[in-house]
Amino acid sequence: MTLSPGPTEVWQARIDSDLAAALREDSAVLGLKGRTEIVRTALELLHQRAAEERMARSVEDFYGDQPAPLPIGVRPALRRDEVVDTGAPS
Repeated sequence: MTLSPGPTEVWQARIDSDLAAALREDSAVLGLKGRTEIVRTALELLHQRAAEERMARSVEDFYGDQPAPLPIGVRPALRRDEVVDTGAPS
């Protein structure tokens, strides 16, 4: 996600040392460099998660108590009692 350039704000949070250590390890795995990049990425993920939640709620609001239709080409999942045993190992 890239927002248009413009004025910036500084957001800060105090975290405990265990979380800080875990975040440093996570940032190494993800190739993030420095606290600013870690915090920026975390906030972008928070924003993305909120956008997904808003979308899910709008679908629920639109369809109400009815299930939303499946996308074209997607079949409904079988219930456990409908699953056919093929004898193949799972």
